[in-house]
Amino acid sequence: MNTKQDLFNFIETSTNWVVNEKELHIKMPLYIKAAYELWNTEIAAFGVLFLKIKDSQVDMRIHQNAVKKIEELCPCSAVLVFEKLDGRNTNSLIKKHIPFIIENKQIYMPFALVQMQTQHIKINQKIYNELTVDADTILIGYLDNKISNAMMIKEISEITNRDIRAISNALDILESFNFLKIEKIGRSKQVFFIPKMEVYERLKENNKSPIKYTFYTQQDILDKETIFSGYSALSKYTSLLDESIKTIAISQKALKNMNIQELECDKDIANYKIEVWDREPSLFSYNNLINPLYILRILKNIDDERTKYALEEIEKNILVKIKEDY
Repeated sequence: MNTKQDLFNFIETSTNWVVNEKELHIKMPLYIKAAYELWNTEIAAFGVLFLKIKDSQVDMRIHQNAVKKIEELCPCSAVLVFEKLDGRNTNSLIKKHIPFIIENKQIYMPFALVQMQTQHIKINQKIYNELTVDADTILIGYLDNKISNAMMIKEISEITNRDIRAISNALDILESFNFLKIEKIGRSKQVFFIPKMEVYERLKENNKSPIKYTFYTQQDILDKETIFSGYSALSKYTSLLDESIKTIAISQKALKNMNIQELECDKDIANYKIEVWDREPSLFSYNNLINPLYILRILKNIDDERTKYALEEIEKNILVKIKEDY
């Protein structure tokens, strides 16, 4: 970018984010200040320090080490800014998940799950700003060993109970974020994921709760199997005591034909807390309990020592399971 404002305008018009410039109070090594123009900002609640490269002939490994050094010194994400970058170096940075921007062409900021290219670079290039529900669900299934490498798209469609078109779109999104590669073998397409630990760490930084909204009711509103969530599920996975009100998860689709106003009541007289999800909570569930990966998301912001201890117990068990696959 020729100027700092050019960079900010490119980001804002490409992503609909607002870039707020901030003063940089961290003392940087002289070699970093000499090699880069440093522009400190806040974008969508992320602290982002842009490193505009002054000498395009410098070895890429120098830039990679600079990003690592800055992120050790500063509680922010460092993003390299290039005027031009060849395909080999672009792919190398993406493979190593190093954030970068190419002038008026590409934004790659994996810490915010953003990867896009402007339309004139690739006419058919699709722009994805975040993971969809289907894409996120596929990653949950992969971490939980329900979806595995070398599976065909049809198999993943059957496991997730989603049509092939929806799954194909979700896999395209995951490929654009470098969670997987889609390879054509004969007439079929097979999916190959990056390592599970890497998927877990990336999702942990950017995960979203599947809950759309909640309400309380006195009635058992489900005709089919009940899927417990929240503290009701946490108490079954750990030694934490359950709350008196049972928490039940239900998909927004299943609630479609129900009159919430008739069902809803005050918390004081309720028998159930209902979580309305953006997906089917029974998928990848265990013994009528939501998947433990979802529990970590739903309760991560609860400021209670017992809850935090129970969540640490769940995460420890999840990591043991993931590491067993190596």
